[in-house]
Amino acid sequence: YLQELLRLDGCGDNLEICCRCSTDDISNPAIYRCCKNECHAAGLVCSDCCVSLHAMLPLHWIEKWNGTFFEPSSLREIGAVVQLGHPAGKRCPLPIRTTNSFTVLHTNGIHSLNLYFCGCSAAAQGYIQLLRGSWYPSTPQEPRTASTFSLLRLFHNLNCLGKLPAWDLWKALETMTEHRTLCSPPQRYQVLLRSIRQWRHLKLLKRAGRGHTSSGVSGTALGELVVACPACPHPSRNLPPDWESISAEKKFIYILFLAIDANFRLRNAVVSTAERDPPLGDGWAFFVEQAPYNEHVRSFVSQEDMATCSGFKATFLADLKNAKGLRTTGIAGVTCSRHGVWRPNGMGDLQRGERFCNVDPLVAISMGGDNSRLDLVLSYDIVCIWGVHFPDRLTQLPLQWRLNFDPNRVRFCVPKFHLWAHRVQCHALYSFNFLVGVGRTHGETIEENWAQSNRAAAQTKMMGPGARKDTLDDIFGAHNYLNMINLIVIGRVLLARLAEAIREARTHAREFKDFNAGMVTFCGNEAVKTWEREVLLWDQDHSQPCPYEPRLQNKETMRDVQLQLAQEEKTTLQNGSVSHESSMSLFLALGLEIEEKQRGLAWEIKVRRSGTTYQALDVERQRNVILRDLKRFRRLQLSFMPMFKEYLTDDQKKVLDSPASVLPEETKLFLPSELREADRELPRACVVGLAHAETRLREAECRDALESLRRGLRTRSAGHLFTVRNVTGQNPTTRAEGVQRKVQVSIYLSKLRYRWARNALFRLCKHGDWERELRVLNDVDVRGMNERLLTAEEIAERRILAEQGFIDELIAGPSSEGAVVSQGEGRRQLSWIWYSYADPIDTLKIEWCKARARKMRWEEEVELLLEEMRRVIVYRRWNAEIWRERGRQQRAGLNAKCQQGLSAFAAEQASIQDSVADDLESHW
Repeated sequence: YLQELLRLDGCGDNLEICCRCSTDDISNPAIYRCCKNECHAAGLVCSDCCVSLHAMLPLHWIEKWNGTFFEPSSLREIGAVVQLGHPAGKRCPLPIRTTNSFTVLHTNGIHSLNLYFCGCSAAAQGYIQLLRGSWYPSTPQEPRTASTFSLLRLFHNLNCLGKLPAWDLWKALETMTEHRTLCSPPQRYQVLLRSIRQWRHLKLLKRAGRGHTSSGVSGTALGELVVACPACPHPSRNLPPDWESISAEKKFIYILFLAIDANFRLRNAVVSTAERDPPLGDGWAFFVEQAPYNEHVRSFVSQEDMATCSGFKATFLADLKNAKGLRTTGIAGVTCSRHGVWRPNGMGDLQRGERFCNVDPLVAISMGGDNSRLDLVLSYDIVCIWGVHFPDRLTQLPLQWRLNFDPNRVRFCVPKFHLWAHRVQCHALYSFNFLVGVGRTHGETIEENWAQSNRAAAQTKMMGPGARKDTLDDIFGAHNYLNMINLIVIGRVLLARLAEAIREARTHAREFKDFNAGMVTFCGNEAVKTWEREVLLWDQDHSQPCPYEPRLQNKETMRDVQLQLAQEEKTTLQNGSVSHESSMSLFLALGLEIEEKQRGLAWEIKVRRSGTTYQALDVERQRNVILRDLKRFRRLQLSFMPMFKEYLTDDQKKVLDSPASVLPEETKLFLPSELREADRELPRACVVGLAHAETRLREAECRDALESLRRGLRTRSAGHLFTVRNVTGQNPTTRAEGVQRKVQVSIYLSKLRYRWARNALFRLCKHGDWERELRVLNDVDVRGMNERLLTAEEIAERRILAEQGFIDELIAGPSSEGAVVSQGEGRRQLSWIWYSYADPIDTLKIEWCKARARKMRWEEEVELLLEEMRRVIVYRRWNAEIWRERGRQQRAGLNAKCQQGLSAFAAEQASIQDSVADDLESHW
């Protein structure tokens, strides 16, 4: 291969005889050929034949044999002329030559040509002559540069699919040109940018049929240039006339599923202004009309960002709130959550985080029109906060966005992947798994959409506001078109989903039948009927007890126990009983507080090892605080444990006799749990009731530590998701890692607190029923609801990394993995920290309810997919008829040839729609 490539740099089999006219005229030698053989199998030709051969290929590079090697040449040098307005090779009797040379940008480089416009009386204007030659003019007035349709079409596809920046395309053209001409081409980068932007806009208008309407481009309606989803319900397009009279049990097949989310990667810097750089079609595609949207947002300047029930966004958005130098900090978007198609006018800029005033109008517009008659399921990763007063906020929107709809027809969900970052109370309430009529919808399609568009973040950040919106409108439009190709035209996605749904529906129906029969035998038929009634009641009213969660008695927290102890002491005082100068609950609470400070300081010293002077000063200050607390504690200890020193060992007594010999963070407190069981019952060692009070506090402390641990794990999972989606670049990533480390420290300290409290509780109570709820906490148990156990290989690899200093083993633990997603609901192994001991019958009921829900969701999925496939075909037929009607319309003022082009394009589109519908009918 290498030898053959090198052979092409010579003349090869070609003699210095023109391979076309066979002349060997010395005055016109055959020394020219197409560069790199752009013309297939072309040999050496003379200059006349070279010009003739390239009459219809004027943008080929040619080269000339100088006797030793081929040197660059050009068609212009040998007299080639491009004549517009006439067939190729024909000259105009009244040519109008452009000044100097005409520059053309093509896929193989930047060309300088001798170009003539037609000067005949019936000739069109110069820019129209260029367009009819498939060259896009740089300006309508005396153009001197043009870009070929081939180049614009190539970049359009590369940019929409691969997110290739226009600058990279220009540098590639410039490099290819310099390689062929050995000189720099004329600077035409700005011309290329304008041509690309106009080309995008014209393509959107053409595909939306705006060239076929009497109102023309100026009559374009808001959102009209969007490629709509044919699988979603459209009451006036693909639903039967009587769809609203369907039975309540089957009404779910006409639900509109929408997903909402914000993207903080698609930022925009303060470059240019909206006045200097407006969008070419404001509000015509995906972005909402700017003027009313900005006016609405300005009335909520003081509105704060939305947060989640876990509160993680307050932490992770801190880095993004710094909007210095930015016009927008991101965008919010709405898509159909089953097919991943962006909604018309469902995009809007974010000025400062994620706020109600930004998201509400976008959702209202997506729900408007005929969609207001449909039932809706809205999914949003913070829907537990956003959806609470959503119907009320809709009534406060501007009149053009307000909706007249029944709030009871809107239901809210959290996407499945994000649900585990929420509080346990949200899991059943906002789960797709337990919502009737949603099938196997997961709500995460919008994340897949962002993954595609995020690759354009770098190039759109420094664009002007109008250019950015036009570019993103085009990228989102290409996404919708490709989704339709993959989802529908090929037919493989919906058909594959249907095959899987049928198979799974049969499997789960069979498994539920067997499980139900076993439950009837074990628990009784009446009990199973009661479970079903509870599920049906909860489906209608989520304020009823949730059948998917264990019914546990409320457990006491530290505050609850302290309150009860204070109330008991109050009663003792009122009865006139002898009381100590301080409170027993305050004494024990102070001891537990000192222990927590000791653990935190000990961890900090161990992690830092050798720190700065400032860190050493901070450590000494913390030690002084602990020493002051210890002195106060010892004074109180003499009241509640008067003679406890007599029951200590000799080594323990040294701690009391010479406190300076032991560091404050290592000093023992000698609470009742640290004494021997026999000693702590003696009145001289502990006052009556002190050991029992510590037992109650330790049990409550265990629960508080577990709740803190769960909260930290939820924050870690949510923070990891947020970082992956929205944080890029070295500095933001480093700051995000710092925040994650703080969260991980909180998790580690909560783990230590639980173990410390449980060990004390075990010394006080020994074995008992309390161990069912408060189990031994191993490192492998400290994982989020969406995190899995490490494999043996991963554990070994992690130990090696820890030994080399790449992982902080003290914080991470030997078997924790961070926010790594595990299997789905069917394969997930939940750590015991996420549930407590429950009644076995209640556990069986929960499993029965979940098995029933799985069966129903798969059965609903089958019906939803069948309805979607029907809607796709009907929508294609409807669209074909629309294009046929457009083809029959006659535009006033158009000549016959233009009208023929309009009719031909409409007929082609109608034929494509009919062909797709026919193919789907036969294939499905």
